[in-house]
Order: sequence, then structure tokens, then C-alpha cells
Amino acid sequence: MLDRVTHLLPRFAERDARDSEAYPAENVADLIAAGVLAAPFRPALGGADLSLPDAVRLTEAIATASPSTALLLSMPLGLAGILALGAEAAPPVHRPTWSAQIERLAARYRAGEIYAACNSEKGAGGSLAATTTVATRAPGGGFVLTGEKILASSGRFARHFFSTAKVDPVDLPGCGVVELFLVDTAAPGVTILADWDGFGMRATESQTVRYQSAPAEELFGFPNFIATVQPLQYWFCLFAAIPLGCARSILEALARPAPASPALRLRFSEAQMRYEALRAYLLETAAGFRAAAGPDYAARVLRTKTYVTQEATRLCAELFALSGGRHYRRNGAVARAFADSFAGTALRPPLPLALDTLVEQFDL
Repeated sequence: MLDRVTHLLPRFAERDARDSEAYPAENVADLIAAGVLAAPFRPALGGADLSLPDAVRLTEAIATASPSTALLLSMPLGLAGILALGAEAAPPVHRPTWSAQIERLAARYRAGEIYAACNSEKGAGGSLAATTTVATRAPGGGFVLTGEKILASSGRFARHFFSTAKVDPVDLPGCGVVELFLVDTAAPGVTILADWDGFGMRATESQTVRYQSAPAEELFGFPNFIATVQPLQYWFCLFAAIPLGCARSILEALARPAPASPALRLRFSEAQMRYEALRAYLLETAAGFRAAAGPDYAARVLRTKTYVTQEATRLCAELFALSGGRHYRRNGAVARAFADSFAGTALRPPLPLALDTLVEQFDL
């Protein structure tokens, strides 16, 4: 799968250089054609049994050429990775419905449909408990969602959103703090704004989305899915790969060919060591992913994601400061990678929330 993607990277970089603010529809189409979005599924469902460490490698590689494309990819790729856990990830009572949903959504992936995350909310600070969007039972059955989301990457270009919402246990016995719902982006009651104006990740179309009694296609998984399966760690590992890819691309742009200055060569050698250490840490953590991995692994992923994104972004800033006048251009490749490293990935979950959680849970 990495070989399939590698030959696409120059094309992605060329398109980004030509227009870094337009949604990279051609890049996404190339990834769909290469089978990347569906890669975590088993071959019988149209995938390639892609593991999380390999998904991290793919995401990082794409981020070196087009960070916005990597962020857009991480949403459906992560959802496919969760679906690929298979029926065994569900309690026995829910396995038939979960298995049927896996096959149904895998068929949609094969058809090229795009699933995008629509979960963040203003003021929630990344906390699931602070989610204000609600899902209520509709008179004819099913659920309708009401609330406002931000940072819905892919915006109007997505075919479906997967969104968090709170549910009354009367409406869904056994539900968790929040549940995930699948929503057709063209459904009545779904309004996708055009208000995205990020510092970086300009091409991701990370718009605000408003739900007003918007019908959900279905509940994703089963009641208390997030607490039972613990799927969020999959996405956190993918998110961390993006600023890492930004750091790698800046380092390669500045250090090839090697500069004549011994002082600069030393700085770039140090940067290479830091990059390699961050990458090894992330891949080692990703290798431990499994369904219901428990609180210790969840804490490990949070530490890894927080440290890798924080340090990779810091490395991007230090390298940019060394880049010199020829790279000091607003739309140059180095400047774009520098801006993209700050945008979005370090805020999922927000760094302050992550640090507060790390302090609260600290225990050797």
C-alpha cells in the first residue's frame, strides 16, 4: 500500500504548490482509486488488512507532500480501521448488527463514498462529556440530531459525517456519555457553512456544521460503543503522524543537498535524530492498538499523541527559523508545512485538555 501511494506524492506536492487553498479533490480521488481509504478492511471486503502502524506510515508519507490531504484521509481511514476490528469487538448480543453494519459500510467504501468526522464543538475543549449536540428519537423511529459542530473536515465534499451526540437512556438503553451517529451530508436539517479560515490546513474545508432535527442514517456500532471499543486512540495515532510528516518534509527541503556550513549540518543532524525518535515512539505505540485495550493503553496514546505533535511542531518552527530568505514565502512549500503543522492536529484533542488529563492521570 505504501508503494501504491509513493508514486502519487510528487503529484500531490505539485497540486499543493499550484493551489494550496482549494479542496484537493484530485488527491482524494487518487487515494480512493488506489484503495487507500478502504485499506484496513480485510481483502474479502475490499481492503488490504492494513495495520495501524502501516496506516501511520501512510499518513505521514502523504503529509510530507500534502498535509491537508493527510488530515482529510485520516478521518475515513480511521473509521475503516475501527470497522476492520470485526464483529468480535462487540459484545455477543450486538455482534449480528455490528457485523451487518461492517459489511454495509465496507460496500460504501468500495463505491468511493467519503466518511468525515463532524465532532468538535465550540467551548467543549475536546471533552466528550461537554458535547451539547443531542440525538432524540424521531416519531417514526430512528434518531434526529440537533446541535452545532466545528472543524468538520471535508465539509460539503463528504458523503457522510460521523458525529457524536448525547442520548437519553430512555431513548437508547445502555448508552454511553455520547454515541456516534452516521449522517448523510445532504439530509434535511444539515447545514454546512462556508466559514473555514484556518491559519494552516487551508484546503481541508473544515467548516462549521449545524444540525436541526437532522435524521441520522443509523447509530454507529451499538450502545456505549466508544467506552466499550475505545476507538479514539486509532485516530489519535493518525493525527500525530501529520505534524511528523510536516517536520520530515521541511528537514528534507532544507538539508538536501547538505549545506556547506558545519554548524548547519550539526543542527540538521540533531533534527534528524529528534524526528527519528518521535517516529519510533509513535509507531511503537500504534503497534499496541486493539479493541478495548484498557485505560493504560489509552493513557499511553494520549502521552504519545501529545508529545509527538508538540515536539514535531516545535521542530518545524525551529527548522523554519533556519530556512533563510529563499524559503520565507507565504505560499512556499516550507512555509505551508510550517503553518500546517500548527493547524488542527495538535488540537485534536486540544493540547490544554491533553495536558490537564495527563496531570490528573499521572501514575508511575
